[in-house]
Amino acid sequence: MHTSAPSSLTPLARSARAARLRALRLTTTLMMAGLLQACGGGGGGGGSTSETAGVPNAGVAPTSTWPFPFGMSVASPTALAPASDVIPGALGIDNLGLSTAMATQQAVSSSQVDALATGRLSLSGSALLDVSALFDTDPRSHAACYGQSVAYTHHDNATNASGTLPAGEVGIWRATDDSSTPQACAVAEVAAQSQALSARAHQAILLLAAMRDQIANNSGNSIALPAAGATTDVTSLASNLLTSQLQGASIQAASVTLNAGGSEYTYRLLLTRGSGTSAQSLEISLLHTPADTDAHYAGTLRMALAYLSPDASIGCADQVDSGSGRYKVARMMSVGYNRQDQWLSLRLRAGQYCGKPGSTNHFDELAATAMSGELDPAVYLPGTVRGSTLGWRQGFVRMGNDVLVSAQTSDFILAWQDQPLNGTSNARLFAGHSSLDTNAQTRTLALFHGYTNDISHTDGTMLGMACNWSGPGSTQTLHNAYQYQAVSLSQSATSWSLSSSRIAYAPTNSCQSSSAMSFDANGDGALDSAEGQSFNSGLAVPTGSNDVQDELQQQGFLAPVLLL
Repeated sequence: MHTSAPSSLTPLARSARAARLRALRLTTTLMMAGLLQACGGGGGGGGSTSETAGVPNAGVAPTSTWPFPFGMSVASPTALAPASDVIPGALGIDNLGLSTAMATQQAVSSSQVDALATGRLSLSGSALLDVSALFDTDPRSHAACYGQSVAYTHHDNATNASGTLPAGEVGIWRATDDSSTPQACAVAEVAAQSQALSARAHQAILLLAAMRDQIANNSGNSIALPAAGATTDVTSLASNLLTSQLQGASIQAASVTLNAGGSEYTYRLLLTRGSGTSAQSLEISLLHTPADTDAHYAGTLRMALAYLSPDASIGCADQVDSGSGRYKVARMMSVGYNRQDQWLSLRLRAGQYCGKPGSTNHFDELAATAMSGELDPAVYLPGTVRGSTLGWRQGFVRMGNDVLVSAQTSDFILAWQDQPLNGTSNARLFAGHSSLDTNAQTRTLALFHGYTNDISHTDGTMLGMACNWSGPGSTQTLHNAYQYQAVSLSQSATSWSLSSSRIAYAPTNSCQSSSAMSFDANGDGALDSAEGQSFNSGLAVPTGSNDVQDELQQQGFLAPVLLL
């Protein structure tokens, strides 16, 4: 295993990425125009910004009746799937002449949505629907190689201090995660933080895609697009289509609404499952603004999963069910999206909230939202009482991802924070940049890990690495350093292969330790004599006068357009 630092981009590569940046920034105009249309703004649209990699689309069709975000889905940025699972014919997923064993999960998910929405695939018999993923309330957990408990003696920052750093304290601690299939720890941790959320969002858009096709291609031709300011009720049609697929869940309401300005469509599904203390309600809504073609659009997917929990740590004292004594809680998620030809920009936000919905708009009743209709991370609960504040209670996750749909390369940022901490803490952050060599048919993925500003207001800038976050004598110093792993995927491989790793540090304020201190440096769960020696940091550091964020850009990373 190599331990070299990542290499810098060539001038030609920088020029190509600068062109990409200009193209992606152009899509922001469409995004903002689309989001503002709900307030009476104008229309969007734009010209082709196809990348030279791959075969550009040979023209794109005009916006179809019953507009929909064809091919829009979200997947964990490190996830892979068999290349044979990509459904041919998806809008913008070009034939690059590859014969690889694996593709990105994003490519597979996007092709499934496109196929369902256009009627090329039926939900019945497809085995795509996973109701347990839709109604999942399991807490996120770290990969086994990340944030593990670390025993120490004679800590350098506290005289004679001995003990164990709790789980979640440290960052990447072992290079690989061997809990199932061995893989790079950065790959495993990104999956741990994003995979369940991505799966839930994908399941929601699959349901809406199937509903859209059934509405648009209704054999009776009795369903028409709603007029501006009107709503079309499709509950009966959705129930007939989906109930047999929902494995115990049922459809309570389904509709499509067009706003008064005639620009934004809202698809809405309300599902319920269980009864009594196990009752759950799930509202799925899609705020979609089409533009001039089916490959130009913007909008927000939203999910509000409400249920009762016995766990006071995720509930609020003023949100207790009088019958059961359980806490009224909700898992909330939004996915902002923007498509401009082959570019798909995504922004996912998710968190744990307090309260139980009672209106016909569960999402806005339970959570504070930004102008775009997405969750607003700046609104949080400073204590254990919700009152009139519709803020997040714990476990907020933010992810931005720019995907080149044709080649399925991307740049992403992923941040999370367990508690609000009055907006003054620091969130954990991963950044990633992938590339594709079409000649060798090999993918590469560079992964960077460190800290960013508080999750409530971060812009995704990686500030550095804290090596002693809350251990003995902690000063929470952020060093001009970061953890780094590079992985690759060859033509015949079925998983990422670790090629470079710079992750080692001591859990002290200086990131290194004296010979007087011992700690579980290799993550084997115990101290031994080999570990009782001076330990120097093996973290990656910027070159020259660069700060960490500048260094990431030098190594090829380009911050997503929609950021976090």
